[in-house]
Amino acid sequence: MPPRAGSYIDELLDLCDVVGLHLDEWQQMDLDAILSVDAGERWTCTEFGDLVARQNGKGNILLPYTLGHLFLWPRSDGEPKLVVHTAHEFKTAGEAFRRARRVIEGSPLLMAEMKGGINRGISTANGEQGFELANGNRLRYLTRSKSAGVGFSCDTLVVDEAQQTPLPAMDALLPTMAAVPNHQILFTGTVPDELDDAEYWEGLRDRGRAGSDPRGGWIERTPDDSDDPDLAEKIDIGDERVWEESNPALGHRITRETVEDEYRRLAKVNPDAFRRERLSIWPNRRPQEVVQLSDLNMEQWGRNVVPGAVLGDAPVIAIALGKGGGFATVAAGSFLDDDQIFLEHKKTERQTRWVAKYVRALRDELGAVLVVLDPKNASVILTDLDTEGVKYLPMALSEIGGAHALFVEYANAGLAVHRGQAEVTKSLESATTRSLASSGQTWEPSDPTKPISHAQAVTWALWGVKKALSAPPKKPASVRGYA
Repeated sequence: MPPRAGSYIDELLDLCDVVGLHLDEWQQMDLDAILSVDAGERWTCTEFGDLVARQNGKGNILLPYTLGHLFLWPRSDGEPKLVVHTAHEFKTAGEAFRRARRVIEGSPLLMAEMKGGINRGISTANGEQGFELANGNRLRYLTRSKSAGVGFSCDTLVVDEAQQTPLPAMDALLPTMAAVPNHQILFTGTVPDELDDAEYWEGLRDRGRAGSDPRGGWIERTPDDSDDPDLAEKIDIGDERVWEESNPALGHRITRETVEDEYRRLAKVNPDAFRRERLSIWPNRRPQEVVQLSDLNMEQWGRNVVPGAVLGDAPVIAIALGKGGGFATVAAGSFLDDDQIFLEHKKTERQTRWVAKYVRALRDELGAVLVVLDPKNASVILTDLDTEGVKYLPMALSEIGGAHALFVEYANAGLAVHRGQAEVTKSLESATTRSLASSGQTWEPSDPTKPISHAQAVTWALWGVKKALSAPPKKPASVRGYA
């Protein structure tokens, strides 16, 4: 963070006292840094990121921050000020609005500043939620999208759930501040998982850790060495001192018993989730990740694009689940001609309860002749598939290794074609391999925040197409091979 001449924290704490908001010491420290000003009374940081694990009380940073900008700090040119609070999901933005409304309506001092009229400056309509003061200052709550923010300029922008901020959404929001003097953006979020579109958030982290942005600030509540990709792997996630380093509210907002329960549930079955969600362990990228991580020729994969290609006769469906069963990917494949096999990503979504019904509907829509999966990878949905009447071919370990070798061979020869789906390419780019002993190799994540389920699904779909050719279903085509 650049040098500062002071901070507006004392003014904000006075406001919090008036409206009955109690801030923890760590929240006051973070706000003190965020609200730093230079000798010209300008924000020392035009962009600030705050990384903290869930349930620690970041709402008590965002609420006073937005109220301070709305009520306390006017624009130097006297023009009305616009504060915009954005979130990835409507329910999150809505909850922030409702909490602010309770505080404002509960304070006669704040209500006296509101715009007159029947609604007293409070708008509750969906998409228009917010507040307006008699002096013209406004605070709006929006969900992020490619069109969010188009048509207005804001002075202060909050990006909550910053781990879910696609670049197109930021492309829509950032120009709204270009012509505004003394603007500021506050990002708050957690460590992203495999499905989060966190490219901007990760870039903010990298700039903050490196100190490379003269007008940028960064605070993270993380264990020692969690930024080092080698040392981060050695952090003892069962050490209560690590819990304390990662959770500033441990002992009051979050009980130790809660963290102990999470640890017991996740330590063995999904330790990566515990490391990410509770301990905020987010190591920097390894420099070598930019090099080729497998025998797959990504340049050739890029040349294998066939625009407008569609699935042909007798397609095959493949299912791959993310590590820990937190999400699932469904892909499909079929012969495009006598030699080429066309592969297509159909859907990736969080959780897994949707998979069986979706696959059944997709099977019927496509007339798929086969559904393939790794039974160990997909163990949590096998009963659901049975319930839905979706018969599937479980792949043996040797077949998984064979599928990987077959996919690499076909892709490198230009015979595994696709429509250029970016999510599949990104998955293949970030996937490395692990040995299956005598059974060959299979895909393995090089980065726990990057999914390989897309790579797995298209790989297994290609194998399924070849398998169906060599051993076609015995049931008549009218039944599509299924009960």
